[in-house]
Amino acid sequence: MKRLANILLLGFVLSSCNNDNESESTLNMMAAGKWNLSGIITDYTDSTGHTSTINVFDLAQCPECIKDDEIEIFSNGEYEISLGELRCNKNTNIFKFPHEGVWIFSDDEEQITLNPDTPDSTTMDINVLTESELRMTYYDTIPQLLFKNDSGIHAITILYLH
Repeated sequence: MKRLANILLLGFVLSSCNNDNESESTLNMMAAGKWNLSGIITDYTDSTGHTSTINVFDLAQCPECIKDDEIEIFSNGEYEISLGELRCNKNTNIFKFPHEGVWIFSDDEEQITLNPDTPDSTTMDINVLTESELRMTYYDTIPQLLFKNDSGIHAITILYLH
């Protein structure tokens, strides 16, 4: 009986350590250097009323100046968005969050909030996080720079690659 209790206790300790490693792994993957913006995925309704999910990078009206943007998420709770060499309209930020600030994870680490408790606060679902890919989704109006006549709230998925 004592042996069974020791085995159960060891299993509990190992599973607790595993959860700590998973959390650390999530932070380590997020804070593993600069992530290159590789796509903006959302719904798009064409002039005939047909709606489809598209990568905005594939549209002619997508300016080249956003395709070289990067984000770096630091383990100290800060982030920075670099606009790259090509600039849109004198450094206009196509997204509605500031170029730098602070971030926090949700308790389950399935969401990240940029600039919590501020008017610029943006919470994003972390859909995919691997060593080479980061996909985060938030809900907002589509930037008017891309779709001039669409003011509805849409899921906007940002794709970053290492």
